[in-house]
Amino acid sequence: MLYFGADWLVKGSTRFAMSIGVRPLIIGLTLVAMGTSAPEFTVSLISSIREAKDIALGNILGSNIANIGLVIGLAALVRPIKIQVSTIRMEMPLLMAATIALYLLSLDNILDRPDGMILFMGFIFFLVYLYIITQKDRKAERAMAEEINKYKSDKTTSSNLLLFLSGLGILLGGSYLLVKSAVVIAEALGISQIVIGITLVALGTSLPELAVSVVGASKGHGDMTVGNTVGSNLFNMLFVIAIVSIISPIPVHAELLRFEYPAMLGFSFIFYPMMLTGRIVTRFEGIILMFLYAIFIYFLFTSH
Repeated sequence: MLYFGADWLVKGSTRFAMSIGVRPLIIGLTLVAMGTSAPEFTVSLISSIREAKDIALGNILGSNIANIGLVIGLAALVRPIKIQVSTIRMEMPLLMAATIALYLLSLDNILDRPDGMILFMGFIFFLVYLYIITQKDRKAERAMAEEINKYKSDKTTSSNLLLFLSGLGILLGGSYLLVKSAVVIAEALGISQIVIGITLVALGTSLPELAVSVVGASKGHGDMTVGNTVGSNLFNMLFVIAIVSIISPIPVHAELLRFEYPAMLGFSFIFYPMMLTGRIVTRFEGIILMFLYAIFIYFLFTSH
């Protein structure tokens, strides 16, 4: 439900926006980017509303770690990933800065509304940055226009809107079921909600990123693979956590600051040097990332 809901949400919103004359650039910066992280957002929001806030935060931490350790690792194993210069110079430093900022804001053991506002301002800065670089790359916008225009003839405005609403409904339903079942599993097995959020829930919500990245890598679109991962992680921290904490403050347990937060930051700092070595992530480096992710999961279960 999470996978197909997100897929339909992206397709329906994109085609609907095009059918009413919205520019492809705006669609790419908003609807498509948000769509790939829609499962993380809906699961975290519903978790917070249902007072399962450990799952809300664990979902984001686990998803960000899985996106680098598992998604990039598996994609590089399929085919070595070439890295764009802009990713090395700007986007990865932005990701590491956002991760450090989230860590610093969490040191008082709570992510409250002022913290959420600070993170959301970072999201606005990220959107401005995306707008600037896209303006410089008109070729990318034309390519996106061609990709989206092919849907205009075979889908009417009403059916596009229906596809969007159906995707949203399925996504919300899947998120509700995932959170509800995760809480039951955690209670039945005596496992903390934070562990369930970081593992089971995070892997479930990372399915769109995993599918997009692996397919992209297999077709030689390494820039899409890395861009999807970096963008998703930034969106998770600067938008999802920001909005959820603005709506309802999120408690941060001290144990998270000792292990999960450093692990999330560590994966970013390990991934960055891999980019610098010939601007390519090799299969061997992909194996290293997947091995480190497996070690993280092992210590996660043994330490909680």
